[in-house]
Amino acid sequence: MNHRFGFFPAILLVLLTISTFTFAQSRPQGQGMGPNTPRPAIGILKGKLADESTGKPIEYGTIAVLSARDSSVAAGTITDPKGNFRIEQIPAGRYFVRIQFMGYETKIIKDIAFRPTEPEVNLGNLSIKPAASSLQGVEITAEREMMVSNLDKKIINVDKSIASVGGSAVDVMQNIPSVSVDADGNVSLRGSDNITILVDGKPTGLAEISSGDLLQQIPASSIESVEIITNPSVRYDPEGTSGIINIVLKKKSLQGLNGMVSFTAGTGERYNTSVNLNYRKNKFNVFAGYDNRLGGNKSTGFTNRETFGSENSTVLHQYQNMNNQRNMHNLNTGFDFLMDDYNTLSFNFQMRDMAFGNEGDIQSYTFNASNDTSRNFNRWSDSDRNIRSYSYTASYKRKFDTKGKELTADLIFNDNAMKGSQDIEQTESGFIQPSLQKSGSANTNKMIVAQANFATPFGNGSRFETGFKSTIKNLTMRNWLKDFDYSIDEYVENENAINNFDYFEQIHAVYGIYSASYKKLKYQLGIRAEQLLSESEIIKDNDKFDLSYLSLFPSVHTVYEITQSQQVSLSYSRRVRRPDNRQLNPYVDYSDSLNIRYGNPKLKPEFVNSFELGWSNFWGKNSVNATLFFRETVGVINHITRLQEGGVTATTYENLNNARAYGVELIGNREFAKWMKANMNVSMFQSRIDGSDLLNIDPAESFEWMAKLNLNFTLLKNLSLSIAANYNSPRTMAQGRMEEMYFADLAVRYDFLKNKAASVSFRISDIFDSRRFVGESWGEGFNIATDRKMESRVAYLGFTYRINNYNRQRERDQRNNQNNEMEMEDF
Repeated sequence: MNHRFGFFPAILLVLLTISTFTFAQSRPQGQGMGPNTPRPAIGILKGKLADESTGKPIEYGTIAVLSARDSSVAAGTITDPKGNFRIEQIPAGRYFVRIQFMGYETKIIKDIAFRPTEPEVNLGNLSIKPAASSLQGVEITAEREMMVSNLDKKIINVDKSIASVGGSAVDVMQNIPSVSVDADGNVSLRGSDNITILVDGKPTGLAEISSGDLLQQIPASSIESVEIITNPSVRYDPEGTSGIINIVLKKKSLQGLNGMVSFTAGTGERYNTSVNLNYRKNKFNVFAGYDNRLGGNKSTGFTNRETFGSENSTVLHQYQNMNNQRNMHNLNTGFDFLMDDYNTLSFNFQMRDMAFGNEGDIQSYTFNASNDTSRNFNRWSDSDRNIRSYSYTASYKRKFDTKGKELTADLIFNDNAMKGSQDIEQTESGFIQPSLQKSGSANTNKMIVAQANFATPFGNGSRFETGFKSTIKNLTMRNWLKDFDYSIDEYVENENAINNFDYFEQIHAVYGIYSASYKKLKYQLGIRAEQLLSESEIIKDNDKFDLSYLSLFPSVHTVYEITQSQQVSLSYSRRVRRPDNRQLNPYVDYSDSLNIRYGNPKLKPEFVNSFELGWSNFWGKNSVNATLFFRETVGVINHITRLQEGGVTATTYENLNNARAYGVELIGNREFAKWMKANMNVSMFQSRIDGSDLLNIDPAESFEWMAKLNLNFTLLKNLSLSIAANYNSPRTMAQGRMEEMYFADLAVRYDFLKNKAASVSFRISDIFDSRRFVGESWGEGFNIATDRKMESRVAYLGFTYRINNYNRQRERDQRNNQNNEMEMEDF
């Protein structure tokens, strides 16, 4: 397959060439040795860097060794995830050391000498403090944790946020920069819904549920942070064309017993409970957590569909009333065993039990060209889905004497099963007896993941990393439909609606990454190769679809430090969107008999080339991040709606031609006063889909922007107020348009008891009850207008108690750093 890169790579190449040339000309050449004969490179410098206020290690800190004579750079490196650094091959002589990290004050250590008799210098434990030295320790932690920008990702820490009290991960996502949420809770990033959602850096294996269902089952109180990775390196799976969202759950590894218990109740009989406990003694760490979400949500909707271009032009009005119920339970437990100073073994078990219920009523009126009612019927449905998921993870980590050299390995097994049933009763005007239907489904999804990663550093801060990952999925889907036959007084199976679909997939990947730094420039080059083998079968028709292809996914990341508080970054990656089982399965969903849906087993993957140019600046307690991005997509997967005979619209998935999207993302943090802080995000992007002549789909262009504002007020010593406002502009898709949407949330929290061990929170979501989803779609011979309103204004009251000061300082679990594939160690 021939994939076009377009003009943007040429611009990228020019920028890289200019920046490299300019950089080379702006600094002294050589290694500061002067014209004399080079001195022997014998010196070794090592130490550990931490935050002076919190004591936590600083990753990516810059360590530079400069000549005492002319200040030229002799050597340098950056700190690893634990704050450690080691520089070798330093020529004998006298130097001083400069230590820098964005947003912190520069530290200078003078009078460093390397002699043949004393070649090694150990600086020991070093610390630096934020640029605004007047900040108190607790305030420093809170300010920097609102959002942290690393080289490859943005980390939004939500563990102290009160803006989503009583809610789920869906509510958390509404306040994440560049993320939008639709009426069903499904998320999109920078206007694209093709994202990969991970929990603690690992796939959930829940391919049979939507992103909205997955996020609904995670209470907001269980989330520590959300990582947004829009241009990942090859260490990550390339799946997800717009990037990766990683949800990091709360967990600790402090010595002794610590934990947190929370309970929240909301209007409309909504209840959340969360318990997290951790016990560590010496080499053993044991943790366990349980949470649930109980309750429901009501919604209403109106649809106006016009069909035209024929003698039988009609207008259809549909009024929908839905009552959705949920009953979700999640258990997570495991242990870490530090066998010795080099080897760590971990095990994790997670069980999810999710029950979804939906009772819906759709009243339909069809009008002919004379505006007379030609059909009038009511369709009532009652459906249930039950999902049981088991996940087992075994992890191993091996450290070596050489700092930064390590081996990690994971073995993951997911076993998921889903059963569903639906009862339908359709009462039509003019008919004495209603038509009755029953449908059911039984799906299984088993997945095995084996992966390993080996990293080793070289002299002067360079690093090489390599690894492999093999993923095997086996999915089975069984669906049936029965119609009630009044003549025999029983349900009869509808042979035409039986659907048995099997899907088996293997993805085997290997990758390599080289990273290094040159003065103020850090760079990383990576390549990943993936072989996909898949088999799908429609058992009833004995139709089989086999697919096999090899794909290469390169990535390039560069970062240039302008000053100690400013940096600019440039990155590229190639990614893929492979159709999932729901998009491939041709099973027809008859929940709405006038608007049916089904998959397309002939879908092909779409490929994306993604470029980003970023700039960030920190001063005092404030920060600004700006990102320009460009994505070119080949073979876009999109849902397509067609009008069939009998006034029925059918929606399926097709590959369109190409698409392009580009835009800018701005994120700012500002402290206006000691009692008032703000975080704001504005994203603007332009997109174009070329459409398809074969499918009679016209090109579509759209300009979209969104804004998010979070205001935090410290009213009293222990009393805080938070206001969150969101706005999404109108946007255009291949066959439709969504209108603007806006809403605001308000929350208050009061901390009490010693060390603020307990908290009471109150939140109102969608204060003005303005959140609704209005849109339209069109195609050959039809136009559809929709208006949906969810029960979005809800009041929550919550209580939290922390055992042994759990979660008062953000200390990320070391087990997560050891085994989490999302933790970037490329630099």
